[in-house]
This record gives sequence, C-alpha cells and structure tokens, in this order.
Amino acid sequence: MRLTDCVYVLVTMLIILIWCFAVKWSNHQDAAKRSYEVNGFVTDCDNPGLFKAHLNCCPLKHCPANYFPFHLYSGVADVVAAKICLNNTTIMGGIRNNAGQGLNIVIVNGGTGEVLRHGCFNVKSKDPEELLAYLKTLKPGNIVLVASHIDPTPQLTDEIREIFTALGSTMVTSLKPRDSWVFAGTYGIKEARPFEKLIQNDVERNAYGDWPEMGEVIGCLPRITETE
Repeated sequence: MRLTDCVYVLVTMLIILIWCFAVKWSNHQDAAKRSYEVNGFVTDCDNPGLFKAHLNCCPLKHCPANYFPFHLYSGVADVVAAKICLNNTTIMGGIRNNAGQGLNIVIVNGGTGEVLRHGCFNVKSKDPEELLAYLKTLKPGNIVLVASHIDPTPQLTDEIREIFTALGSTMVTSLKPRDSWVFAGTYGIKEARPFEKLIQNDVERNAYGDWPEMGEVIGCLPRITETE
C-alpha cells in the first residue's frame, strides 16, 4: 500500500471517530437536559453536574395550586453545605454562600410564600439566646424550614426543642451530635402536617465514616389562609 493510501485511510478513520464522538456527546447533552423522573417527581433542570451551577433547585417539584414546593438537604460531613429551597429556588445553600454549620433556618409567610428571614445559627456559638429570639419572632401562619449541618445540638436548649415540637417536630427531642436533620413545619396551625427526617449518627452505619448520610425531604406545603 502506498503512503498516500495509508494517509487517506488514517484520515478517514479519524473523521469517523470524531463524528461518533460528536454524536455520542450530543446525545449525552440532550439526555441531561431532558425532563427526567427522580423519586417520583419530575424535573426540567439540567443535570447538576454539567458545566455551571444555578440558583434553582434540582430536581424541580411540581405542586398543586395553592401549595408551595420545597426541598431540604442537610449538610454532608464537613464538605457539602446544607440547602433550603422554596418555590424551586435556592434560599440558603453553598451556591449562595449563606449556609453554614449548625442550624440553617428560613421563615416564610405562609399566605404569600414570601421569605421573611433566613439565618444560620453556628455551632461555635455557645449562647442560644440569638436562636431563641429568632424563633420568638414567629407569627401564626409562618412556615419554618430547617436544615442542619455538622452539629446543631449545642444551640438546642429544652426551651428551643419545645418550640420545634410545637411546630410539629417529633424528632427534635432525639437529636444528638452530628445527626442529619431536616424539618418543615407551620407555626400556630394545629392541622398542618409537618415534614421531617432524622438520620442518626452511628459509627457502625454511617455513610461517611464519622458522618451520616444526607437527610433530604421534598414536598408541598399548603398555602395558609386567614381563616385557618
């Protein structure tokens, strides 16, 4: 075979390889951008691992009219920050650089969905008065969204645990150091159904050595009307 024939064959093979790679990459991108099902709900978000971060929450949660979609993630070890989403938008999280160790708490107007306040109550603070004062600003109909990271327990006095219990929590009394805890409740509405998940720190079962896996809750919170 002449040299020119060899070059022709090699160039042809290279073109075919490039074309196959381009087709495969295009299919991968299309698949990443399509709506897909995750744990029973649908998202229109791009795959979170592709190229750029965004302030929207993935997966998206679709709720009926007069309901607010929310998504809560506890932090993971000392690596991944906690994340709180409402109406498919990140309110607190690493991408906004406003989530931290301890308890991350968002207070929402249950009638309008407006975020009233959000704050992180750091584990390093030994004075729980700041958190107690924050919780005492709650008014009937306020929605409270909570996501822990590292260790929320130094802030949790008996009085503070009682406030969360009044919001509907059944697990806050069992919360221990390094547990992963997420919670969504409504203040002053007895019929409201809270959402909650607690993953306890257990060195024999932890997903990450000294740390349990991420706690995650997703759902739809009903709009609070004045008559409730």
